[in-house]
Amino acid sequence: MAAPNSSNRAVFSVVRDLLLEGSNVTAKVKGQSMLPFFRSGSIVTLRPIREEDFRPLNVVFADTGRNFVIHRIISINDTSVTLLGDGNIYGTETMPRDKVYGTIDCSATHLFFARIWLRMRYYRRYPLAIFRRVTPK
Repeated sequence: MAAPNSSNRAVFSVVRDLLLEGSNVTAKVKGQSMLPFFRSGSIVTLRPIREEDFRPLNVVFADTGRNFVIHRIISINDTSVTLLGDGNIYGTETMPRDKVYGTIDCSATHLFFARIWLRMRYYRRYPLAIFRRVTPK
């Protein structure tokens, strides 16, 4: 999910602030960057990030500096985190850990399939082409 314009940035700034205050936030996914796991229009519940949530495969809400995204952690170190949308093949975002504000609790089944999907990174353009054709924008 990405916020491409200033009005969306203002809305997602409020989401960030609510997460920083400790509140859970329900949001509607916009865009196809998290296909096939979250379609545009999917409703997700974000909760404030905790230290133990900084793990590969977890889905987080973060500020890239240009926009807010809900993307999957693909790598992490002591100071930064690298994210990639499930619907993307390229285009990772690396940011400081303090720019990650929330997470989505995903089931063990979701994480199992996400691990497989991540390993298919360079081949998933084919199933993504199909998902994009059959999924409403």
